[in-house]
Amino acid sequence: MFFSSPGQTYFIALFGGEIRSTLNLSHGEFGAVYSLATLLSAFLLLWTGPLIDRVPLKTFSYAVVIGLALACVVMAGSHNVLMLFVAILLLRQLGQGLMSMTSASTMVRYLSASKGKANSLANMGYSAAEATLPSVIIALLAFLSWRQTWLLVALTVILLLPMVIRFLLREQVSRHTRYLAEIDEREAASLNGTMIAQQRQWTRAEVIRDPLFYMFVPGLLSQSMLYTGFMFHQIHLVDEKGWPLVLWGSLYLLFSLTAIVMSLVIGSLVDRWGAVRLAPFVTTPMALGLLILSTADSTVVAVVFMLCMAVSTAAQAAVTTPFFAERYGNKYFGSIKSLGTFTMVLLSAISPVVLGWFIDRGVSMDQLAQASAGYAVGAALLAYAAYRVTLKQTA
Repeated sequence: MFFSSPGQTYFIALFGGEIRSTLNLSHGEFGAVYSLATLLSAFLLLWTGPLIDRVPLKTFSYAVVIGLALACVVMAGSHNVLMLFVAILLLRQLGQGLMSMTSASTMVRYLSASKGKANSLANMGYSAAEATLPSVIIALLAFLSWRQTWLLVALTVILLLPMVIRFLLREQVSRHTRYLAEIDEREAASLNGTMIAQQRQWTRAEVIRDPLFYMFVPGLLSQSMLYTGFMFHQIHLVDEKGWPLVLWGSLYLLFSLTAIVMSLVIGSLVDRWGAVRLAPFVTTPMALGLLILSTADSTVVAVVFMLCMAVSTAAQAAVTTPFFAERYGNKYFGSIKSLGTFTMVLLSAISPVVLGWFIDRGVSMDQLAQASAGYAVGAALLAYAAYRVTLKQTA
């Protein structure tokens, strides 16, 4: 989760000013390239994501890590728009997509009894990266060019992560054997009549035909879309608000610490109350933060905005993956999670280009924040309606 960061919006956006200046791109043009690459990455995930159900985890992890390091090298060598597009596509596919999906799928699959807490603990890696890497990157850019910085990131990934994978997955064969044995045992017990009720194991095709999926998804994943949009244009936001960039970078530490604490709290609530029940509340803190953002230019507003976004970020991280396992089962989890990840990446592909288009036409960040808050409230209400339907179905 920590090293999914090179493919995450907040990380790439830290280089946004330098990239736009080097390649002579406007906010809207850079947003369009980013969104198109992210969109293609989303569709590719429908094919690459299910591979985690069939390929041994260690092999899958090594392949993703090598690919991510190569993606960083391609970014460092981007000298035109086409190369930039390919670099962002690879970073989004391998970083945001497969690195994070590998972590989430593994935690929920092998630690299903405590999937909420397990998933929250894994997401601490992402929060730790958000707390530390922005300041590190800003410091590196004071001494290195943006291309040299990306090469340093690639070197770190390829030297460090294979050793980490070898250590962490040293008992994976026996772990996976126990997991398969447990599945066989439950299925045998069900056939013999010793288990009266067993959770339905949905296929991805069945999930696509589930109307409630489309009611839950906006509430579960709106945080990704709106957070991506505002963080992608964070330099413009900071300039418009008149906030010091150093202060803004330091707020990532507050953001990450809040996200870590709240992720653990919400993960415990998931295990106690269930992810389906908590789904309508994922976007509400974000809606509040966006409304506050639109009210003033004080640095206090920046602090409150980051706190609110951190709570929604923690809620999405803690609730979304367990939600898919809780509602649709674990048997085809990789395939179903890839559908959820596809939807998340698809949503995150929309906001940079849309916000960039409005920014280029003079719409203020305050106005965009107000509109985004309205969308978040609507998504929460739709998810609550879906939750009420599930209550009637299980009554």
